Amino acid sequence: MSSGFNIKVKMNSTSKIIKDHGLDKDGKVTAFLRDTVERLSDPYIPFDSGLLRKLKTKPSNHEIKYTSPYAKFQYYGKLMLTKTGSSWARKGEKKSVTNKDLKYHTSGTGARWEQLMLQRRKNDLIRDVENYIKRG
Repeated sequence: MSSGFNIKVKMNSTSKIIKDHGLDKDGKVTAFLRDTVERLSDPYIPFDSGLLRKLKTKPSNHEIKYTSPYAKFQYYGKLMLTKTGSSWARKGEKKSVTNKDLKYHTSGTGARWEQLMLQRRKNDLIRDVENYIKRG
């Protein structure tokens, strides 16, 4: 005679567990990660008048959108010129990307600033997000 028994374990789906812990793309941990990346990346963003660092929005918990007119070419770090070869464009005048790298004048800043930050501050980013998760 057998005296065995069965145990059934019910678990939430992976996506529900991720969402319940704020780890989905619109979750609170994701928003904290976005804000921490923003804070740690700011010193690596090219600085002239400061508008590039200031003019940004957060369309969602997982995005930062830089809105200055020159943000895109500063981010990719390539010189853009008009048809006449000028780096200055009149209103409505189109520019084309060249293969020439931009020269950044503020020490430590440059193209793809979040990558510059990760090279130097990745452990700080990880520590801050881990601490946030531990605090609940």
